[in-house]
Amino acid sequence: TWQLLYWPPIDKATGKTYAGAGRGEYLRILFEYAGVAYEEINDDLRDYFFAKAAEQQTYPLLAPPVVRFNDFAVAQTPVAAEYLATKFGLLPENSESPEVAARARQIVATVHDYIADGRLSFHPVKSTMSYHSQKEEAVPYVKAFVTERLPRYFSHFERLLAANAGNDVFLGSRLSYVDLQIFVMLRVTRSQFADDWPAIVADVPLLKAFLDNLESSDPKISAYLNSPTLRPFAGDSLM
Repeated sequence: TWQLLYWPPIDKATGKTYAGAGRGEYLRILFEYAGVAYEEINDDLRDYFFAKAAEQQTYPLLAPPVVRFNDFAVAQTPVAAEYLATKFGLLPENSESPEVAARARQIVATVHDYIADGRLSFHPVKSTMSYHSQKEEAVPYVKAFVTERLPRYFSHFERLLAANAGNDVFLGSRLSYVDLQIFVMLRVTRSQFADDWPAIVADVPLLKAFLDNLESSDPKISAYLNSPTLRPFAGDSLM
């Protein structure tokens, strides 16, 4: 049985959004797109990752999201994403080529660099404090991220898409896990920075068309976006 371990989407005590979709969405989308059944585990994770990690984990795992299948478990989102892509037939074409595989990893690593970079701007005082505990202090940092760092990343992704000339995906001619990682990144950015979104995408028409096309024309994506499994983004920290 496939399992995805991630923090609870809702705080049961308050009924408010807790983790929301979070980093787990980068793995959740792969299960959903591949049509592979999985169970999501949200409870008792603090024991699993902290207090009782040594006795509960079969192999050391730092933090969620984690993919688990029987006795095997793997953490670190880009690594787990590639693992699922290998299992589910979602690798780019010609991934047996070290060069193609390296380019796929480069793009996916950049996606998660972007998310980590953005998250820092929401936590300028202390990374382990909640965003809401340092919201005022974060204002100039978030603004700087939107005006300085975000355009740098998005122009880079625009160039990557343009480099695969004649195709509407990032590598080869068919959709792969690479595209799904970027798809989630674009959706969470639009959700997080809704007021800035028109200006953000004005300079990256290929990225905008990429997102619009997947949302409107891919039946698997449409089914997921309209399913009860879809989680809302938390609305902080690009999660």
